[in-house]
Amino acid sequence: MRKKVLYLIKAGEDFYDLIRSVMPDDRYELLTLTDGSNEERRQLLEQAELVIVGGARMSEKDVDAAVNLRLVLHQGVGYHDTVATKSLMERQIRLAVTPEGTSEGVAEHTIMMMLAVGRRLAFCDSELRKGNWHSNTFRSTARQLFGSTVGIIGLGRIGKQVAKRLIGFKVTTLYTDILEIEKDTEKQLQVTRVTLDELLKKSDFVTLHLPLTDATHHLIDARALSIMKPDATLINCARGPVVSELALIDALKSRHLGGAGLDVFEVEPPANPNPFADFANVVLTPHHAPGTRDTMVIKFRELFANADRFFAGDRMENEISLI
Repeated sequence: MRKKVLYLIKAGEDFYDLIRSVMPDDRYELLTLTDGSNEERRQLLEQAELVIVGGARMSEKDVDAAVNLRLVLHQGVGYHDTVATKSLMERQIRLAVTPEGTSEGVAEHTIMMMLAVGRRLAFCDSELRKGNWHSNTFRSTARQLFGSTVGIIGLGRIGKQVAKRLIGFKVTTLYTDILEIEKDTEKQLQVTRVTLDELLKKSDFVTLHLPLTDATHHLIDARALSIMKPDATLINCARGPVVSELALIDALKSRHLGGAGLDVFEVEPPANPNPFADFANVVLTPHHAPGTRDTMVIKFRELFANADRFFAGDRMENEISLI
């Protein structure tokens, strides 16, 4: 009998078809949300043996409703704020993440954000579509990535991929991380370890690649922003609450910061109108840094391979210890 798999995010049929295209349909049946109501969610959770989670949180109530649940697989890596891990632990339900594809997708998006903010791409594009010509408007304020100093906060899987891609831009790359990084890795990636404050003071671009925890909540606050270089750019493709949005808005209004690229927000989706919408030096994307077709195919192939390992009684890849 096929295992029932619930994709716990409401998406379009084209995306569900993409999942099915890589899913072994002789072993799994995909359950999907159509209206996204609480009742539909509860009914589908009751049936599922495997739940796939992503950006939308799987709450304690969701875990309680999933009476047949045996396994939770995260389509990415940021499980800290998207999975009720205590509830899973209490029921001895196992959890694994899927880093494949995420690092490369987010790293590409991060580099794109640096370039786009530096060149005011979103504003110039929207203005040109209206017939407004800004050929000379930003020549005194636009920034290039080449030859700059870039600070990476969090040199994990994604941070390393960002550093690797920065080499070709001839930048000086600084980083800070709570874990020790091997000297050979530092040399290969051409990165230098510094304190957080030193990174903030010296970097032209600061990019965040760390999970949302109690320790990282509002890590970038008014104080952190105040010691960043005037005209520096902040990129957040990690988690929204790592940055205090009120402090960031103040820093942009005062023109202390040169710009920001935001793929994530403290509340998602953000308020309408978006408080960042009127800044010409801000680029906004809807939490889709790793969201390419290429990445998703890689992810779901590995995700179902991990599910096969679990149901066969084999060791899973990238399992999270909940003890």
